[in-house]
Amino acid sequence: MKILHTADLHLRKGHDAGIEVLSWLVGKAGELEVDACIIAGDLFDSDTDATLMRQKLRNLFDSATCKFIVLPGNHDENSYGPDFDYGRNVIQFTEKPFRLVEIGDIRICGVPYQHNKFSEFAKGFPAEIDILVAHGTIYDPSYIFSLLDDPETEYMPIFPPDLQDTARYVAMGHLHANHVDLTYGKTRVVYPGSPIALDKKCDSERSYALVEIDRARVEVNRCGIERAQYWLTREFFVYPDAEERILTDIEEFLEGIDNLRIMPNVVVRGYIGDKETKYLECLESVREKFEKKFARLDFVPNIQSWERVISNPMVKRFIAKTNDLEDSIRLKVFEICLPIFDRVLK
Repeated sequence: MKILHTADLHLRKGHDAGIEVLSWLVGKAGELEVDACIIAGDLFDSDTDATLMRQKLRNLFDSATCKFIVLPGNHDENSYGPDFDYGRNVIQFTEKPFRLVEIGDIRICGVPYQHNKFSEFAKGFPAEIDILVAHGTIYDPSYIFSLLDDPETEYMPIFPPDLQDTARYVAMGHLHANHVDLTYGKTRVVYPGSPIALDKKCDSERSYALVEIDRARVEVNRCGIERAQYWLTREFFVYPDAEERILTDIEEFLEGIDNLRIMPNVVVRGYIGDKETKYLECLESVREKFEKKFARLDFVPNIQSWERVISNPMVKRFIAKTNDLEDSIRLKVFEICLPIFDRVLK
């Protein structure tokens, strides 16, 4: 059995990027001759969007050559059920705490998003599940600590022991930024990441998981989405006497991007020995020069002018002695020392 696994499209009425990527995925599913396409939650950004877009989705799903397995996420929790028709090709997993379906000789268990801990109903899973589909946050210390400041991680917490050896493949949804591939015992667990760039955390090529599963094996491949754009964040550190060089570096960075799916996010931090308004105007000129090249181009300036302090000969010598430091260390040195110089020289 061949499966295309995606999640978290967050379709919104009036925003075409998501539906365009979904249409591309449906076409790719036909091209690859997959048997089923799993959408592991948050197909819609809200239940209202689901109501407004249901007819369009029904037409799209009916045009496909495969089945679609969909289940509610925390954003579209009330968008499915027997009263909502998504077409003849769609299997909805809405029964709580879970539903079992067999496609061929593959047994699939779907767990819709619920306001409970996953462990409360995982004990009731039957044996010999081939594919488990769920929408929630796996609290795995190998990667989750970098995400704990994201409010989205609070939904339906799942702990690794809840998944270990429960199924051969777990098709997850809920984490947007990147593809995550984990193994717990004999269980392979994958978050494909959102197939569109929902925010600037989506800073790598968008992808889906192509899963081939039979009685003997599970093979998973991460595949790029040629239709989807994604962010690329680049930080620049500006220092006194390096203002012009940093402007040149930014231009060279933007000129060197030849992949038009990339949306640059240019972050400029540091300290200048010039007027803030003047330097911000220079940055804006660079942005305007390149804005038509990209679908989106964002500049995020976070600079402080220490013009009065930096004009002091002693401070100039101090700054010169920091030239050999790494940028991140140099930035920290200035963050500590320049305010002190400011107080001393008043």
